Amino acid sequence: MEVQIETRKLIKPSTPTPTHLRELKLSCFDQIAPTTHISLILFFPAPINGRTLEKLETSLSQLLTKLYPFAGRLVENRNAIDCDDQGVEYLEARVCNAEMKQFIMDEIEAKSVNRLTPFPNELEFTTNILAVQVNKFDCGGLAIGVSLSHKFADAFTIYMFVNAWATCCRLGVDAVKCLSFETGSVLPADAFRVTHKVPVPEDKLETLVTKRFIFSSSAMSTLKAKLAPLVSDSSGLSRTQILIALIWKARIALAETKNGSSRDSLQIFPINFRGRTGLPIPTNAAGNLFVNVTVRFTANGDIHLDLLLHLVNLVGNGIRNAVETFARAETAEDLLSSATESSRVIHGELVKGETDICLLTSWCRFPYYEADFGWGKPVWIASAHKAMEMVLLLDAAGFDDGGIEAWVTLEPDNMARFEQDPDILAYGSKPSEFFTRVNSNLFNTTQAN
Repeated sequence: MEVQIETRKLIKPSTPTPTHLRELKLSCFDQIAPTTHISLILFFPAPINGRTLEKLETSLSQLLTKLYPFAGRLVENRNAIDCDDQGVEYLEARVCNAEMKQFIMDEIEAKSVNRLTPFPNELEFTTNILAVQVNKFDCGGLAIGVSLSHKFADAFTIYMFVNAWATCCRLGVDAVKCLSFETGSVLPADAFRVTHKVPVPEDKLETLVTKRFIFSSSAMSTLKAKLAPLVSDSSGLSRTQILIALIWKARIALAETKNGSSRDSLQIFPINFRGRTGLPIPTNAAGNLFVNVTVRFTANGDIHLDLLLHLVNLVGNGIRNAVETFARAETAEDLLSSATESSRVIHGELVKGETDICLLTSWCRFPYYEADFGWGKPVWIASAHKAMEMVLLLDAAGFDDGGIEAWVTLEPDNMARFEQDPDILAYGSKPSEFFTRVNSNLFNTTQAN
């Protein structure tokens, strides 16, 4: 496979940003966020023509008049974004010797997906807030790779941007539901002294392996039916809660096999607090508005006959405790103390080195698959190969409504053990196995507008 960059330019807002909006203060939660990128790739089977590419550029320029911070640059020492219309880095690339179907079917190494994004290594630091890469396939179709700075974006923010761009391209800028940029005034960064930020791990992009596992809607239904009568609180039992526990169980088992004995394990996952607190935070606010939940498995004290059930309860308790903390928060400091406490715990465990750290993030329930630019909805949403051991969950809505696709990044030896875990074998499928079984019609192409 070859990815040839044909065009590289800066897309600026079609109308200059007013002087009084030229600086945007970051929030205290942006301040503690890692200096990394979040990447997302949307695959469309529709054939490409000149009008398709022209509409993408024009609509992005128009959209930036409303989403002006995305065309700015990060200024770390001021905890701010200079909204000076420097522009969004915009690349057009041609993908040769590879078909879109090969990516979806997992016939191409997951690391190759990163070449469809502007920043193949998400740990690479730049002051850019946003960059875009439009990839044209010789076989027809295109993939839009989006990279957003994690200093100003979480999963909700990137979802809102992608869908705003799609709406602008399809219906015009007046139809766009804008993001709010008021968080810095509600949760000001300069008002708090931050003791612990979210740690940035060592870069292991070249040595790690990423593989995809599809947990079909029927598999998730089977698991839920099995667990619901037994969990301590089944009213809020979700697919995500179950899958976090299932994957965590597999990682606990592989660590035990690798080390010869069971080890303590800390499962970490973020929870969005928009709409869950009494603070005046707009539900459409941009930025990092989440807290990392930490849930502990104690090797000597948490030995249960049904470990999966035990972990499901631990995860559920962690979620409920976080939601209750959000509801009780009366000040920005209340929320921030919860976030910095979880970072303190993570830092402490990393220093001691006696506990396995399991990172997971879920993008489930964010409707990325609704991003219609005018030539149909995406056929597949892809993550990227990560530079750290972690798991990312995505809805499989493009081909299995109710299913979840897990992007798992591990050391090669750990991946070999993970793939052979009985629960992963029983409930998960490799993409090639899944698509062969369902005889998917994903790859039919339609004419672009």
